[in-house]
Amino acid sequence: MSAAAKIQATPVSTPSWVERALQAATASHSTLASASLAKLITEARGVWGKLSFPSQKLEDWKYTNPDSIVQGPYEFAMGGDASSVARELLERARVSNLGACCEVVFVDGSYCAELSRIEPATGVSVTRASETTSSIGSLGLHKEESFAALATALFSDCVSITVKKGSLVAAPIHVVHITTSISAGRVSTPRLRIDAEESSQVTVVESHVGAQGTRYLSLPVGEVVAAQSAVVDYYRIQLESEAASHVSGLSVEQHRDAVVRAHIFSFGGALVRNNAHMVLNGAGAQSVINGLSLLSDSQHVDNTTTIHHCEPNTESREHFKGVYAKESRGVFSGTIVVDKIAQKTNAFQSNQALLLSSNASIDSRPQLKIWADDVKCTHGATVGQLDADAMFYLQSRGISRQDARAFLVHAFASEVLTSVQCGPVKEFVEAVVSERLASQV
Repeated sequence: MSAAAKIQATPVSTPSWVERALQAATASHSTLASASLAKLITEARGVWGKLSFPSQKLEDWKYTNPDSIVQGPYEFAMGGDASSVARELLERARVSNLGACCEVVFVDGSYCAELSRIEPATGVSVTRASETTSSIGSLGLHKEESFAALATALFSDCVSITVKKGSLVAAPIHVVHITTSISAGRVSTPRLRIDAEESSQVTVVESHVGAQGTRYLSLPVGEVVAAQSAVVDYYRIQLESEAASHVSGLSVEQHRDAVVRAHIFSFGGALVRNNAHMVLNGAGAQSVINGLSLLSDSQHVDNTTTIHHCEPNTESREHFKGVYAKESRGVFSGTIVVDKIAQKTNAFQSNQALLLSSNASIDSRPQLKIWADDVKCTHGATVGQLDADAMFYLQSRGISRQDARAFLVHAFASEVLTSVQCGPVKEFVEAVVSERLASQV
């Protein structure tokens, strides 16, 4: 039974706030010139009508309660300003020394030309939905996941990145989504599409940052298509408001000998769900998906992933880590699927959690679904606390208890960063971790 069929079995009635949001979105969609986009939105609305919101009766949502989103209310509206508030949040999201060839900035759901910098670059085009449709929605995530269907039905804009055959884009591309206090009570639908043509290479950094204390709902959708021998490094840095909800969808399709490395860093948000689907659809394809969550207070982050090996001689490595303080909660549900034809598959999956409080918790479900017989697949999950002996050793050397805790937590978290290929991103994440540890741990 497909994910869509399972969701259809126990639909939740659509609340009035969604109906109002869809009506408001319809007005903005009337300006879309693209027939293909209009068709996509119509299709997504049909799917949403069948799926509606998931409930905890579904196995995939057993450990995450979406009721706070279901109850809302949220409104669909775009537009903010390039005020000092937006500029301050942009500085918070900026990655030092990134040297981005393009920086595309959205403020409260609307493209901000004043803060953006899109310059012509050899071998790559960076456009928006008003300029091109590319193949937005072709991976069909909106057909399987209810929140992706809703995000597509409420389509507002999209950043489309196309890397030409054989092109090496040396400087990263930075896409920033800023939510100011103007967007309190709103729902936004950021969207990103990456098409890496044969033998091309690109790095894309996507940042989400929100004004602290602002309550809103963010529904990002990302699509990555890597053609033969293409290499894509994708980083999502989530620094949403501590009062926000964030439900993202990432869909990746890889062809022969393509390499995709995805990293998801979750630091903000009250309720966060990261859905990721990676399909290795060509022999020799290699996939990496890593994640790091650093939570405190009553934050809840759910990382749900599927890696599907469809062809022989493919490889995937998945490593998610979480640090949970106070009353925070983590969820990891990772599934590796190996088709019968996908012989010689090599897949590794690991989930590790560090609980800093007796009130913090983690639910972990690593899963393997293997139909081939000549494979190497491993998975595992560990949950623990700070090592008492290590704490004693550091304190015996004159290090304060707080500094010793921070040192050990940082060492635990930094292991995920070993696969980060972009130095400035690694430094940025390490700085965020250090800041959070100093203030919360």
